[in-house]
Amino acid sequence: MKLVVAIYAFAASFLVVGAAGIVVGVHDAALARAPFGVTLASSVLIVISIVLFVGAYDLVRLGRRSTWIGGNRPPCKPIALAAFLLLFLLGIYVVFSGIRAGGAQRIVVFIAALAFMVVAILGVLVFGKDIHITLARVTAALALTLIGTSIGLWEFWYQNRYVPAHAGRAVALNVSLRLVGQKNGLDVLRASVGYEDIGGRSVSVLGSAYTLTGSGVTRCAREPTVSRVASFFNSFLTDPQRARFMGNVREEIPRVLAAGKFVGDGKRLDPNVTAGRDFVFFVSRGAYQLLRFRAQLFAIPASVQLSQRTNPEYKRLLGDNELYGFWRVDDDSWFHDLVYGRERWVVLRYELVDPTNTASTQTSPDLRVTARFPDPTWSQKRPSEANVRRLFGNQSPPSDANEAFAGTEIALEPVAEPNVRDQGRLPKCTGGG
Repeated sequence: MKLVVAIYAFAASFLVVGAAGIVVGVHDAALARAPFGVTLASSVLIVISIVLFVGAYDLVRLGRRSTWIGGNRPPCKPIALAAFLLLFLLGIYVVFSGIRAGGAQRIVVFIAALAFMVVAILGVLVFGKDIHITLARVTAALALTLIGTSIGLWEFWYQNRYVPAHAGRAVALNVSLRLVGQKNGLDVLRASVGYEDIGGRSVSVLGSAYTLTGSGVTRCAREPTVSRVASFFNSFLTDPQRARFMGNVREEIPRVLAAGKFVGDGKRLDPNVTAGRDFVFFVSRGAYQLLRFRAQLFAIPASVQLSQRTNPEYKRLLGDNELYGFWRVDDDSWFHDLVYGRERWVVLRYELVDPTNTASTQTSPDLRVTARFPDPTWSQKRPSEANVRRLFGNQSPPSDANEAFAGTEIALEPVAEPNVRDQGRLPKCTGGG
């Protein structure tokens, strides 16, 4: 009687897991514009569920005492052992996939995965001796194990490592800036930004920023000594274009004259399709010797389903003058909901001031947009302030190296001569000063 109960318990576990797998797999397979990883995982889940159903049918056959000859249970078919093996592989896959689940979600996922593996191991111990071991069956079992494990590891690596680590994609930017005329004491300038996805796959724009800055340039003769030149290489620089050594002039801190976005948030860029935008700026004549125009764009793979139902929310954190955007990811995969968590977000940051000096209220000329991917959760709340600070802290990973950037400069006025007002605030420009 204990054996009969165990057989029906195994069959019931197959039916429960198989039914859940069919429902989740069919739902995810029917999603429109689903990423390849979701489609592959749903297909594998449907196949596993079918095998579990067939295995459950065979176990129910074994559980009928009328089929027992002399009180001895007949041997189970290889499909039942294959079902136990697939259940074990499903448990391993869920463990790897749930590593990034947040909070209590991770505990639930690990308990469910452990239950899958325990049931599979017990089933093999009970029914393993029913199968006559041959080289072909051993080879098939090893191949099945290798394929299942590889799929699980690949899905885990792609969803949780590759996509976040390669958030930025290869988008080429080019900018130009030229003086086109003068009007009512103002210089009229025309700027243009061109952009193109050159990465071979479509991307979605998370954020973009352009800035026009003006600088005063004063004559200042300085010898290119090792210590002076080395000072521009021995520290972390967010904008190498602006920080530089010049032996004949000195550039003052630039002033932001214009700033904004040049691409719509969430805009899809398809490969090899060029786009651009032109701007007209008015600048006070004679106020600046050097103008600098720069543009920067941050994009992610279009397979990341940025929400089209709710717009991102932007806010500033207490004691921080950066601007943060919270954009929901509409991942409709039920499997991802069960394993990772229902809520997934992308957090953007517009660096309006120097990130190392958050107390400053002066806009930085090095305006830049970056993004981070927090861990999925089941909570409907957006990421907390503590989590956001941790995401963008000193220990957080940098943005992808393919973050698009372009800049150009134009000289408008002759270099200024130092005057009496400058003597107290400019260093000596000759000799060892």
